[in-house]
Amino acid sequence: MTKRFVFLSLLVTAGATAAEPVGRAKCVGGTLAAPPFGMEGARGDVCMGRFSKLRQIPFTFAVFSLFASRSRYPFEKAPLTRGQVEVAQVSETANLTVERVRFWSEELNEPRFFLALVPKAPTRLTEAFILNHGWFDRPESLLKYLKVDRVYDGMLGRREVRPAVLIIPDVRFKKFHRLNSERTPFPSYLTLVAEEVAGIASRRYGIPFERSRWAIGGFSFGGYVSLDVARRYPGRFASVSVISGLVDWRWSFWPAQPPISGITDLHGRSRNTVVAPGRIPSLFLACGTDDRLFGTMQRLHRILEAVGIPCAWSSGPGGHTWEYWSSVLPPMLKFSLGRLGADQEDAAD
Repeated sequence: MTKRFVFLSLLVTAGATAAEPVGRAKCVGGTLAAPPFGMEGARGDVCMGRFSKLRQIPFTFAVFSLFASRSRYPFEKAPLTRGQVEVAQVSETANLTVERVRFWSEELNEPRFFLALVPKAPTRLTEAFILNHGWFDRPESLLKYLKVDRVYDGMLGRREVRPAVLIIPDVRFKKFHRLNSERTPFPSYLTLVAEEVAGIASRRYGIPFERSRWAIGGFSFGGYVSLDVARRYPGRFASVSVISGLVDWRWSFWPAQPPISGITDLHGRSRNTVVAPGRIPSLFLACGTDDRLFGTMQRLHRILEAVGIPCAWSSGPGGHTWEYWSSVLPPMLKFSLGRLGADQEDAAD
């Protein structure tokens, strides 16, 4: 543990204590493996305090996000020109080829990449599932700690899921407060994930932009991104999975009537602008009972159920950890990609 981290931890602990709302649940600390998050109080608010301008975002997450570094691997430093797409094979399993696809993001004006877990059979793939990582992680983290490639490979081998290209985008950003600011009603991750990453994957793997062929999900900040994408692009994604996710309570969730626009960006897009209208996607929500975001996820579940939006809900012992997320990964994949039907199984034979 470095001196910088010790100092930061003490700063966050002091700030959270000073910001403790009177008569509500205390803000609590975390660990190196799971940075501390605010807890909900009796009225469903999160511990934020007067030191944070981020509405409804846990105070300690807001502070830690200011110091998160976006470390770059050597391949990320190689020059890349506009319009260029660079593909490299990373690894291989019995049923999968893992590729790294690097491209120029016009939205961010810099190179970005995603990992693609591509089933070897059938030769023509028709579905895709975008899986987003957390704020303090990078795409490779889901392979290293969740063993997504091994889990997915095994499920394909047992025919528990339909074959689809599983896409893990690089959704690292420098400052969370900029993404959540009033001056950023349409964060850049929306265009990056829903249009640039999805567009390149569609062209490379021949997956049509048809709603029934696309799903999205994620862990922690990745769940936050996935939920925001799904509510803005319901006509593009048939299902969304949110695991231990942050939630912005200024969001509207698939209302019958368009909400009041509020502050807009240069393109006229507000915090609740819907880009691709469509039916409400199927929802899978999960959170460990020891997670400091458990109250947030419970509240999201109650709000959606109250307005008639059904959700598959899963909870069990566990915190904001890789161990708990590993237990939820197979159910999430089954929810998003389902089981092979008898006719499909016969065709595969």
